[in-house]
This record gives sequence, C-alpha cells and structure tokens, in this order.
Amino acid sequence: MRIIALLLFILLIPLQVREQGSAADSVRTGRALLPEPEPLPALSYYVNLIRDRGQSLDDQGVLIESFENGRLIAQHNADVPFNPASVMKLATSLVALARLGPDYRYRTNLLADGVIDPATRTLEGDLVVEGGSDPMFSLYDAQEVAIQISRLGVSRVRGSLRIAGPFYYFARGYRSNLSLETSATKLRAALQQGGIRIEGETISGAKSGTLLLSHYSEPLVSLLLYQNAHSSNAVAEVVGASIGGPLAIQDYLVRELDLSELEIFVGRASGLEFNRITPRATLKVLRALFKVLADHSLRPEDVMAVAGVDSGTLRGRLGRQEIRGAVVAKTGTLISIDNGVSTLVGIAYTRTAGPVLFAVFNSGGSVHAYRRLQDDFIERLIADEGGALSGRRSEDALATETRNTIIQVFPKAANQPAEVTAE
Repeated sequence: MRIIALLLFILLIPLQVREQGSAADSVRTGRALLPEPEPLPALSYYVNLIRDRGQSLDDQGVLIESFENGRLIAQHNADVPFNPASVMKLATSLVALARLGPDYRYRTNLLADGVIDPATRTLEGDLVVEGGSDPMFSLYDAQEVAIQISRLGVSRVRGSLRIAGPFYYFARGYRSNLSLETSATKLRAALQQGGIRIEGETISGAKSGTLLLSHYSEPLVSLLLYQNAHSSNAVAEVVGASIGGPLAIQDYLVRELDLSELEIFVGRASGLEFNRITPRATLKVLRALFKVLADHSLRPEDVMAVAGVDSGTLRGRLGRQEIRGAVVAKTGTLISIDNGVSTLVGIAYTRTAGPVLFAVFNSGGSVHAYRRLQDDFIERLIADEGGALSGRRSEDALATETRNTIIQVFPKAANQPAEVTAE
C-alpha cells in the first residue's frame, strides 16, 4: 500500500499543480471553493522575488492561517505535496507526545547475570544492558551508570557485555543515529573509561539476571525540544522507532487528523530522504501538536525553537530586534533531494492577526537563498499584520548542559542469587 501511495504521489503532483493554477481565485477546502482573501503584500513580494530569480513557482508552497479562528490569510499551492525535509520531525513529535505523554522517560536497565564476589569486586558472569530506545543516552549517562555500578561493588566483569533490546548511544555531531553495533562498542568504551573493566566480548542476547539499576532519560518534552531545535536526525529516528516507525506515524496522521494518503507520505521519522506532505496537512499537524501541548499546559516553545534566541538551526535567523522571539518554528533542509529543499513551518505572534500559523515550502533551488527569502517573507508577514507581539522568551532554553536524568539503584540486588530475574 505504501508503494502504491508513493506512485500516486508522483503521478498526481503535476495534476495538483495545474489545479492550483486554474483555481487562482479560490481556496480548496475539500468541500467547497471559497473566495480568496485580499492579496497579502508579503506573499506578492515573495512570489515576485522567486519568479525574478528564475525559480519555478510550481516548486513552492505557502499557507498562512490565523491560529485562533483558522482564517485563511494567504496561500500558494497549499494542496500540493512537497518534501518537508526535517519538518517531518513535527509529525514525529506529535505522535510521540500523543502516545507517550510529555513526561515519559525512556528506561535503560543494567542487570548482573552471575554472582558478584564482594571481596574482589568481580561479577562472575555477564553485565546485561536492556535497552529501552533512549534516544539520548550519552557519554555522560554511561559515566553516571559506571559510578553507580562501582558503588554496588562491581569494577570487573568476567563475562561479556550483553545488549538486550534496542540500545542506542547518542553522540553529538552524528547526522543519523548510530547502529546497534557501534552503540554497544561506544557504551563498552565509556563504561571501561568509568572504571568498569569487562573481560568478555560484546554480544547481543536475551535479558536475564538481577536488576542492578535503571537509568531514566530526560522527559520526552525535553528530548523533543533538542530534537527539533537542533534538527537531530539521530534523536528523531530513535523516537520514531519507539512509537512504531514511519508507517505508524503515517497511520496516526491519516486516522486521527483525517488526512488523505495523497496529502502525507512518511518515509523517515526524521524527514531524511523521500517524504511528502501538503502545506495544508502540515498546518493540521501543527494545530494537533499545539493541542496536545495545551492539554498538558505546555506551549509551542516547549518543543520548538524560538527564532533568534535558542541554540540550533534558528539561532541566527529572524533575530532582528523588532521581531526577536516572536517566531517559534521548525526548519527543514535537504541538499541532494528534489534539487534542494528548504522549509520553514511555525507560528508568528503578531499585533493585528494574533498568532499566525505558516508553512513555507521551497524546492528546486539553493537552500541558502531560500532561507534568506523565507526570513524576509516572515518579517514582511509580521509587518503586514501590525508588527511583532512580545517575544516568547529572551534566553536560550538549550544553553545549559545540565541533564535531568534519573538513576534508580537497587542496592540489595547485588547480594541476591543470579536466578532472580528483573521484572
């Protein structure tokens, strides 16, 4: 079915573009054709700039709506599917929050499958790591775990390091998540650096043994803020896998948001490679994401970067004093797909129109040039709507390296028989 949907995407994109061009005086709602709103000066200027640059207008999509009442402000190719690039991470965020909740923490268990000799501080058996799909288990976490294992009386493992379940090691700078094999290798090195000497091999296998400790990740909402602000493919791929992968994400969007399979195709949870979504479907995803956040007394900036303020892909964008902090958004960039893809989706806080949702899709050109055009467009949009409202925050929410993880230690476990199995 996914292959058929993919072929339909490819076949129907030109048709949808022609339909948009032939219905320039209307808005496609799925039920009726309504009159276009008054032309937005910012959009007219933006479209003319793209045309003057020699770029095809068929490769561009725009939709702008009032957040409060859904009033259409402007559109261009709003029902044509485009490659969203990393904007797909917003869909992954929505499904993760809806299924797991913002306070959810991924759990990694450490077990001793053997007898611990307190005199020699030796585990006569395997050290077992039961992975729980923590997308950001890093060197810092491994070192903290090593400290706690040492306090439980283990500094030497005669057996193997056995990996059970999905364990991923997070390393900053990697563009995608590490393989399970590489993750295990890096974990072993980090544990040994922390004073836990492992004599056996690194293997994969089933979970067994006595529970020594449980490591809990930061809350999901914090992981998603990092994921989206830094556009981390590594985090998004693991989060996506923990909720069932691309197919589960797409099924949720089709079922819960009433999207057509011609509006959305999720190929990767991170937005890498081939994905498709229309600007209209994108704003439905954004509204659903904001609703889930509001249900938990959270705001858009709790999972998305504030432009010009937060570290990440938006740190150097939309930061002029007049609008700094008034835009909360997600970027998307792919250089080698669709002849260059750049996207910007989010919410802008304006004086006249209030909060405004926007989706800007560009393909078939220089991503660096498109970013400048997007920033200019959003600045003009805010100016057209009376200027920016007060900023959402003025300090970088991702500036600190402090981790909010939890380690639960089971001190009596080290003295229990090896056949006692963790729940």
